[in-house]
Order: sequence, then C-alpha cells, then structure tokens
Amino acid sequence: MDRSKRFLVTGGTGFLGSTITKFLLERNFLVRATVRNKSNQKKLLPLLSFSNNHNLELVEANLLDESCWLNTIKGCNYIMHVASPFPSAYPKTEEEVIRPAVEGTLNVLQAAYKNNVEHVVLTSSIAAVQSIGKSAKEFYTEEDWTDLKTATPYYKSKAIAERAAWEYYNNLPKDKRFRLTSILPGLIFGPALITNDFASGEVVKELLAGGVPLIPKINYGIVDVRDVSLAHLRAIEYGEKSDGQRYICCSDANMWFEEIAEVLRKEFGKYGYKVPKWKMKHYQLKLISPFYSKGKTLLPFWGKYQRYSNKKIRRDLGITFRSGEEAIISMAYSMIENKVVPNLIKVPKL
Repeated sequence: MDRSKRFLVTGGTGFLGSTITKFLLERNFLVRATVRNKSNQKKLLPLLSFSNNHNLELVEANLLDESCWLNTIKGCNYIMHVASPFPSAYPKTEEEVIRPAVEGTLNVLQAAYKNNVEHVVLTSSIAAVQSIGKSAKEFYTEEDWTDLKTATPYYKSKAIAERAAWEYYNNLPKDKRFRLTSILPGLIFGPALITNDFASGEVVKELLAGGVPLIPKINYGIVDVRDVSLAHLRAIEYGEKSDGQRYICCSDANMWFEEIAEVLRKEFGKYGYKVPKWKMKHYQLKLISPFYSKGKTLLPFWGKYQRYSNKKIRRDLGITFRSGEEAIISMAYSMIENKVVPNLIKVPKL
C-alpha cells in the first residue's frame, strides 16, 4: 500500500483504537487519531509513546458534533471508525447509547463522502447479529441481524448504527461513493495499551483482583485485539473484495466465563492470584440484577451457548486467529504491567 496515504482512526484512546493506531504506525503508515480531549495527558500517553509517533497526528473530535468532522477527515484517504459508546452500566434510557452510535456514524460517513475518502471500515460487533429470547440461535453468520424487539440497549445501538451506515452507503451514487466494510468482533481480549475501563478488561481485572466472588454461566465469542486490527487493515488492502461486505471477526474459541477463569487460574494461580471457582446460580443473578447494573446486562444471556462463523473473514481477508487462551493471558499480563491489576509476580533479583 501507498505509505503517503493517511488513515483516520476514530476513538484513538480506546482499547481497540489505540491498538489499531499502534499497528498502523509500526507499518509506517500516516495516522490521524481522534481523541476527546488533547489536554488529558494520562489518556494520550500510550499514543505518544508509540514508535514512529512522528507519523501520528492527534485531533479532538466529538461524535455528536457534525461540524467538526469535515476538517477532521480532510486529507485522509482511509477511515477506521472505531469510536462508539459502550456503557459501563446499564443505561437509564436506550437513547444514551443509540443516539451517539447512530449520529456519530452518520456524521463520519457524510464527511467521508464530502472529502472523497476511498474506504471506510466500520467497527460493528457480533452484538449486531446475535439475538436473545425466542429469536436466539446457536450459530450466526453475516446474514443475521439482532432482533431489535428483544435486544439490550447496547445491542440495539450496534445493529441500528450499522444498518444506518449501510442505508447511507447504498443511497450514494455508485460511481462516487467510498468503499465500505464492517468488521464485527466478538469480546476482544489481547494485550491492552491503555489503563482506563473497557469491557473485556473488566472481566480480567475482576477475576484476577477478586472483584467477582461467583462465576456466572455466560458464554463469549472471543477474539484477540491484534487479529481485529489486522482485519481492519486487510479490509482496505483487499478493497475490491471487501467493499459492501460485513465480516464476523471471532476466533474458534467460544468460552464460558468459567473457562476464562480456569485459563487465568492455571497461568496466574502460582503467583498468588485468587481466581474464583464457585459457580453462580441463576436465581442469585436474578436477585442481584435490580441492584447491580452488570447483572441486568448479563441476565438475558444466562446459559446461552452461541457460536459465530468466521469462514467468510478467513476466506476473503486471510485472517488466521490466535487462540482464546493466548488472547486472555496476554491481556492479563498487560494489565499487570500497566498496574491495572496488582503485581504479585515475584521476579528474582539478578
């Protein structure tokens, strides 16, 4: 690829956004990354410490500020739109997550079209294909869409935002529109460059630091952040093939919370980390859900084993996935190194 062309990465200080930014800089690409606040040095520090950071430009942008995106995108050839709200607690209203996800996506796409961007890669989620309740299935492909009638607010936000993106794209003149690809990751593990909260990081943190006394019966489709980053770049490299396509981005690992805990116990128990063993009962989660926002989020997925096809992304983009164990363990070590989790590992003095 032409190294003189510039990438825009939205959500540059997030878990995935920071990793994609580092991934591109390591390959000598020019990168512009959006951040919410350039004066927040703590959040910017990981980005500023990357090798080749002379190729990195940081700009402030707000998903809901339509006026800022024309200048933010000006001069960029490719966009990786990663930024999207992920609530740390169950939102009071659906609009808290749906509105910024949908309006932010459309603001970026409209500015991309006006700036003659070549290709936009939209970070969606398996939340946009997976359903709960009567619509739930055991196996999902890119042909599926989450049932909005039963979806949680976050799942709705991802599905509605992605559908809005495809509707906008399909209504553009075919001879003038940019290429569009959506990547739908599972729960993303792998080495973290940041220290602020994010979903998979909370899982590892709570298991290692004793924040979860009981293990819920929840199943996850897992993927390594490094593989998701590669998928975003491959979508652009294989532009003609990936244009107009959505790709589920999951490894072959579908792991129960109990299995994630076992991986961490096996690797870190010898250092003194007390990873919980006791299983939570369904009635216990129901009892605490009214008072525990994460419980309310987990409740619809209790006991649901759901798998996701990665056949298409393997075939079209040539992605070979790391194992779930590698993704989990590498995230844990990065969180210990970044002091998100107490360091109990005793390193002998030389």
